[in-house]
Amino acid sequence: MCDVFYVGGKYIQDDRGTHMTGQICVRRYGRQVDNRPAIIYIHGAAQTGTHWEATPDGRPGLALLQAQKGWECYVVDQPGVGRSRYHADDLGILTHYTVEELEECFTSPPHESFPQANLLTQWPGSGKKGDAIFDAFYASQVGHLAKYKDVERAFRPLAKDLFARTGPAFLVTHSQSGPIGWHIADECPEMVRGIVALEPNGPPFTYPGLPRFYVRTQGTKAGTFVRPYGITSTPLTYEPPLPSGVSRLEFTQGSNKIGEDGLFDGARLKVPAPRLPNLAGVPTLVVTAEASYHATYDHLTVLFLQDAGVPVEHVYLADKGIRGNGHLLAIEKNNEEIHRFVDDWITQTIEKIGT
Repeated sequence: MCDVFYVGGKYIQDDRGTHMTGQICVRRYGRQVDNRPAIIYIHGAAQTGTHWEATPDGRPGLALLQAQKGWECYVVDQPGVGRSRYHADDLGILTHYTVEELEECFTSPPHESFPQANLLTQWPGSGKKGDAIFDAFYASQVGHLAKYKDVERAFRPLAKDLFARTGPAFLVTHSQSGPIGWHIADECPEMVRGIVALEPNGPPFTYPGLPRFYVRTQGTKAGTFVRPYGITSTPLTYEPPLPSGVSRLEFTQGSNKIGEDGLFDGARLKVPAPRLPNLAGVPTLVVTAEASYHATYDHLTVLFLQDAGVPVEHVYLADKGIRGNGHLLAIEKNNEEIHRFVDDWITQTIEKIGT
């Protein structure tokens, strides 16, 4: 069973007339069973809700697998993306990934691209242009908002209206939508039962200079300041509140190098760190795949959350016997294994906190 509806949107008048902007398309799969909370899935950059609905080789995606187990699942297209209408003047500039960027970052990374690249075994196919599965994957890619501040500002105002349709829910985010999850929980903490952040955008404050393709093509070097509020580009609610006129959090700079352990030594919140009171009651799981460039720096995102008083659990999938995944773990060969892991965590969280 699949229902489709739209949330949010406002009318804007320009030289041509009046149009609606900022609305999001939401698709519902499954029905509520035993008063379980719903699960809301929010895709990452260049993706649409189809990332949660199907894999490029034709298998069910995480949301459909979850719905088959008796959960009510909501799949979102971010504002201006996919089935959510885009207006350049209202939402900001779109950018896109090239074939070469996707190959190096996600599907067929050279061993020198990042330390964990040679561990990738779960992408279905060669991961190269011309392979039928890669071509199907690339055909699904869309333009995405280039600036994270635009992404956050577009989605946060929709949170209350979205929960009015879904009721209390878990959030499952991936990559670019990681900051959206932090904003939704900050806006509506009483409605978020937990967050599963699959390799959320990071690390805090500074760019790690990986994968190396980005350094070569975009000139973004390790240590470049990119996120003024650490895990977000726009402010959350802090305790104590930031002083008037302050436009960034204070942080201590690391070496901006990757050590022999394969981990990036990046920035951390400066002590005493401000707290994130609205996220402090939200169970949070950060998931890191074995063969992803995120394996070099997700620990810094977790440290930021811990320093800010958020009850976060960090799981490296390899420690759970789930091996060989890259950044696109939700659509790789073993996505049923990923689904079971996420389902187990959500189920256990409900048992601890109730519905």
